[in-house]
Amino acid sequence: MRRASPSLLTRAALAAAAGATIVVVTVAVFVWAGVQRESYAQLDQRLDVLSTIAATVANQSLYDARQQIPPEYEATYRAGPIIIPAHNLALPELPEGFTTLEIEGDEYRIRTIAVPDRPRTTISVAAPTAPTEEQISEERRNTILVSMLAIAAAAALGWLLGGFAIRPLRQLAVQTRQIDPETATPRPSVTGALEAEELAAAISGMLERITREKQRTFEALETARDFAAVSAHELRTPLTAMRTNLEVLESLDPPEPERREVIIETLQSVRRIEQTLQALERLAAGNLTAEADYEDIDLAEVLDRCAQEARRLHTGLVVTVHDSGPTVIRGLAAGLRLAIDNAITNAVRHGDAEHVELSLHSSTETKDGGIDITIDDDGCGIPAEDRERVFERFTRGSRASAPGSGLGLALVAQQAELHGGEATMSNSPLGGARLTLRVRS
Repeated sequence: MRRASPSLLTRAALAAAAGATIVVVTVAVFVWAGVQRESYAQLDQRLDVLSTIAATVANQSLYDARQQIPPEYEATYRAGPIIIPAHNLALPELPEGFTTLEIEGDEYRIRTIAVPDRPRTTISVAAPTAPTEEQISEERRNTILVSMLAIAAAAALGWLLGGFAIRPLRQLAVQTRQIDPETATPRPSVTGALEAEELAAAISGMLERITREKQRTFEALETARDFAAVSAHELRTPLTAMRTNLEVLESLDPPEPERREVIIETLQSVRRIEQTLQALERLAAGNLTAEADYEDIDLAEVLDRCAQEARRLHTGLVVTVHDSGPTVIRGLAAGLRLAIDNAITNAVRHGDAEHVELSLHSSTETKDGGIDITIDDDGCGIPAEDRERVFERFTRGSRASAPGSGLGLALVAQQAELHGGEATMSNSPLGGARLTLRVRS
């Protein structure tokens, strides 16, 4: 079972406590050492004052000097072999200065100074260190207590302030749970913390991408269903004709002329099926186009290649290309060549065109500076009532004079859409039809 992670609020409280611990321990170390140093400095100062006063008074009266020593202190007057203690304890002979010494089981801090104007005469004043050590221990206990309270207070403040800090994240979590998995709405929106706002924006962007991909998948699925339904309908007729012809050949055994005619009709049906399947394959490939398939292409070069291919395929066809110089866009070179080839083939096969002109123009109907690829022909043209419907799948114009799949101009419309534009049909200055393929620049 996966172990639950600590909450961000708990982490904030622990971080505050850890930070406070580092600061408090650092300060406590200095305080710890400073308390002992300061306490003994104060003790030394008192001993220095007492010994100085006692030495000064001892010059006049030893009795008065003894009276200067408090009962909790000890003192010893030493002049050669003469040793006079102030109370009950006689201190040993010591050099001038401060000394810490254990006497009769107790530790003393001792200050020894020379008596002015009396050679070889000293006075030693001693104070037990036990009260000072007790004071040091008490102050250290207080330091530990204050440190622990400071750490606890820091953790509590970290918990309280952390609660305010992570409130936007909690709001974001609540809003994220409320997102409808079907519609990816409502989108999360929080304020109050830059990180939470950035996270909300990232989630919204991710949902937007998922929605686009979901819509694209849905559209592809709908297209596939539509293709399946329409293709089944369109292929049913030639397949039925083929089956009928084959049954005639099998059962009736017609004479050779009729037999030959049936075979020709069957081959025509096969070619029609092949053309339909090829066109469907190209349409399906267009629907599966990804952003990585786009590249920088020169439209002028594309037109030149299409013109050369058209002259090779259609004997006697005059193809004119109006040179406009290099025109580079981000697009699908193979897709645009396929669209232009289909447009030329459509003009020749169904419009009886003998002359086709290819040209590039800057579009006047788009704000982003699109480019119009125009294919003009001198054929029979397309009636106004057919100019929109001819771009639909399996639809042929009313003046179409040759058999076909009805998918040629549908491929043109698809490529226009893939390039951020559209395909339109109008009258041509040559007397036939003008197909305009608008693409984004």
